[in-house]
Amino acid sequence: MDFKRLLLALSLSFIFIFVWQTIFVPQPLPESQSIDEVEKSESNQPNPEIDFNSEARSKNNMPLVDVNDKLNITTDLLSLGFVNGGSSLSNIKIIENDVSAQNEFKHVGSWDRSLGAYTDAPVALMNDQGCNPCLIENGEFVVFDSDYIYQYNDQTSTHTITSISSSGLEKTTILNDTSYVIDHIFSSLNVTKKYDLIWGGGLEPSERSIQEDLTWLSVFAEKDKTYSEETISEEGEVFAYSNVGWAGIKTKYFIKAITNQKHAANKTEKVYFESTKSSIASDDNYFLYPDMRFDYGVGNESLYVYSYIGPIDTKHLSDSKTDHLVQLFGFGWFIIGYLAKLILWLLTSLYVFIPNYGIICILFAFIIRLFTGPLTKQSFLSNQKMQQVQPKMKKIQAKYKDDQAKLSQATMELYKKEGVNPLGGCLPILVQMPLLIALFQVFRKTIEFRGAEFLPFWITDLSQPDIILQLPFMANIPGLGYFFGNGLALLPIIMGVIMFLSMQMTATASPDPSAKFAMYFMNGFFILLFNTFPSGLNLYYTVYNILNFLQQRQLKKLQS
Repeated sequence: MDFKRLLLALSLSFIFIFVWQTIFVPQPLPESQSIDEVEKSESNQPNPEIDFNSEARSKNNMPLVDVNDKLNITTDLLSLGFVNGGSSLSNIKIIENDVSAQNEFKHVGSWDRSLGAYTDAPVALMNDQGCNPCLIENGEFVVFDSDYIYQYNDQTSTHTITSISSSGLEKTTILNDTSYVIDHIFSSLNVTKKYDLIWGGGLEPSERSIQEDLTWLSVFAEKDKTYSEETISEEGEVFAYSNVGWAGIKTKYFIKAITNQKHAANKTEKVYFESTKSSIASDDNYFLYPDMRFDYGVGNESLYVYSYIGPIDTKHLSDSKTDHLVQLFGFGWFIIGYLAKLILWLLTSLYVFIPNYGIICILFAFIIRLFTGPLTKQSFLSNQKMQQVQPKMKKIQAKYKDDQAKLSQATMELYKKEGVNPLGGCLPILVQMPLLIALFQVFRKTIEFRGAEFLPFWITDLSQPDIILQLPFMANIPGLGYFFGNGLALLPIIMGVIMFLSMQMTATASPDPSAKFAMYFMNGFFILLFNTFPSGLNLYYTVYNILNFLQQRQLKKLQS
């Protein structure tokens, strides 16, 4: 295989492997950042003091409360249902009535378990899922009286619910019309008794493909500014973290996060996660619902925590109470993280002037080409020089085929004489990799693309593939179905054709069979890989590759 084609194949392979390891595989924490005590157990009884299979609990591991005794509150962002004397959440839907919202459709679309189907209703994060939180005193659920006190302050747009139990325990719930944060304050506790808080039912799936949410489903916890995350893959998994400051559950676009107030004296002794399985549309179409249990131990006069149950949206997470949750977006490490934040800022800023994220994706391709174009030119010219010295290289290889030392020396002298850098075609690609990976991170995960339309007759949701032909049987083929999904998308095909033309244009006149195979294989592989990617990401890459092809063709003309 000639050197030019080898570099090209290796570069494409490097891009795939690097992106795969960076984006898809969970990153292990360095030893210096490990949580002091992280326990994983397959036991279904993480705490003998609390019966997770008691008949007194619902299927979502919550106490059976009177759902008819419900307090409903609507804010600018949420529609909420409270039960257990107004002390606990059982229902949450995102409505976000803010007229200044950049994309009014990003919180639309959700699974309805009663219908077993995806609907265009507002996103339901919790749907009759017991009570969140449930206070447990010495292993017994605390029931609050139905005579709760509800107050609304017009000046501060604040809702306050005060609930009292028969034993005198008090729960105060505070929420604001313009925030996803809810304060939960338990007071008048008995310091001699052990207290736990349970947040049950996990999060409801929100995407058209339940498998997509299952892929992203994870639990997370933090201790002393060290963040750890574990994916949830099967029913009955139990994770335990000691002395955490905040923890929660995450799907692709939404989170349920619980934080101990920074000024509160109490710290959780341990937080447990246990997942249960529930059918959505059929026995084979299911979702996993991790419960959270915070163990506070004894000696507490009060518990003061707050929850954030809403979108992974930096606009809301940047609040002083939730800025520690911004990292849940997964920007990446070091330079990639800084670039990803810059890209997301530019993406949302451009929307103010261009209210179409599809057009912005195309514009991004032009912007990125302004930076990578000179590098592409340098790589192209370097590869052209390498091709020009190939005849001389073959003579040297034939002359010194039995003397490796002289072969290396003669090769370096040839490179120096001809002004050729053997890494000149590869280094420009590696230099631009952090920028391309950062953009990949943002375009693949930003909630701004959810429900965003590009063209009404083609791409109506930039967070989903632009399927032009439904092939549901493909999803059932082991291995292939995971990558291919259940339909054929148009943009990956266009991108694959452009990549093929680019490689063919820069290939030598008579490539050997192995080089031809590498070219066809890499094109087919990338078409398959990108078939399930969001159309917003694929739209960017397609336009980017078209611009790259046009630049290479122009350089080819100038060379000839």
